[in-house]
Amino acid sequence: MDCNNTLANLSKQLKSSNHAVVIELQDGFSFKHQGVYNFERFINFFDWTIKDKRVLIDMTHCYGANYQALSLIVLYAWKLKSQRCTVTFKESEATQGASEMFRSLGGRGTFTVMMHEHLNFKGSNYKPLFALRNNTDFKKIIESAESYTDDFNVEFTKTLRYVLSELLYNTREHGQAHYQYGKKTCTLPSLCQFSWYKNKSEVSFIIADNGVGIKAHLEQAYPGQENHAEAILKAMKPKVSGTFGTNDPYRDKNNAGIGLFLSTNIIRRLNAEMHIISGDAVVHISPRDITSKKLNAFWPGTFVLVTIKVESGTAEHSLEEMLRGFREEALQEQNKADTNEQNEQLYVNISNYFGFFAEDKEAAISFKETKIFPALDSGKKILLDFKGIESSPHSFLSALLASPIKSVGMRAYKVFKIVNATADIRETVDFILDENTE
Repeated sequence: MDCNNTLANLSKQLKSSNHAVVIELQDGFSFKHQGVYNFERFINFFDWTIKDKRVLIDMTHCYGANYQALSLIVLYAWKLKSQRCTVTFKESEATQGASEMFRSLGGRGTFTVMMHEHLNFKGSNYKPLFALRNNTDFKKIIESAESYTDDFNVEFTKTLRYVLSELLYNTREHGQAHYQYGKKTCTLPSLCQFSWYKNKSEVSFIIADNGVGIKAHLEQAYPGQENHAEAILKAMKPKVSGTFGTNDPYRDKNNAGIGLFLSTNIIRRLNAEMHIISGDAVVHISPRDITSKKLNAFWPGTFVLVTIKVESGTAEHSLEEMLRGFREEALQEQNKADTNEQNEQLYVNISNYFGFFAEDKEAAISFKETKIFPALDSGKKILLDFKGIESSPHSFLSALLASPIKSVGMRAYKVFKIVNATADIRETVDFILDENTE
């Protein structure tokens, strides 16, 4: 029996089974829809809840696709595998379309690469795909990028390498995801794929992971991020991203904590654009502006898509000049931000003061008198972080917030910010706000 008949039979068996899922790639598998970026539509393709099932990923009906988008199918298959699924790919024998592109990426080695840390993808030199797990992979990607840009000017090659290195470092830092294989804890790799579109004079690359995402990573040092979009924008500030890792590949201490700040600013200086997707948010960086959007879709980790038009003026300024200017700007911005944060906001991690069951009414009254009212008197805003709080009854929340809210009146909706609260806690706080601002 030939391969196609075998896969056809497998597809029929899967469709007839209550314990199987068939996932079909539709034609035009890309980040763009009708020529416009539509990440919400794209991300909604992925179902992350599938566990302990047989899964068939069918590519036979997809005739047009994007290489970067298609590479995320590999990452998705890894995630399903880590969730104890048996994953099979169904390809057509066509010489064009998603199946051929998948083969060009080296996609048939998806699970071999996943299970063997010393192996990587064997695909086209013009559309290379890499798993990123360790320093060896890191060096291979950088070396490949350098050979890939031999025809570009030296300054462009240096600049591209710098941006790529920073983004690879970021995914190694917050892109870690783990799964159990027998008694062994294994790491899910991150992915990097890049392409040179000669007819469009365009370089495009994606770096993606299924890690904790930017918000959760950032909250290790900056707790209380309001949402995923705000966390991404916060990570782009100087001296924020890149400060929590232990294996820093950069020796220059001036780089510490401003990697994403520098990368995004370099992208803006070049004729380039960057999309950062993490959780339910996308941030778009272009030479004209920086915009953010909440998605009705969720990516459990982060992926960054960079597209650079290679023209005669690209990287006309030296990398050293750009970095020098950006570092000076970063220092000024950070000094201003530190002063503003110290003067303008009181951050309260509820679990640190009251435990994960925030129920002690007397403790709430004491904290209100010693911390909240003095902060309000000095003109500060109050950020209340309920991360990890399992229970917080109305009596506790009212004792903590009712009189402070009443003291500022309608301004309370701007003065008090609540983050990471469960639906029950959020509803109770909203009721206290309404009750005390009439």
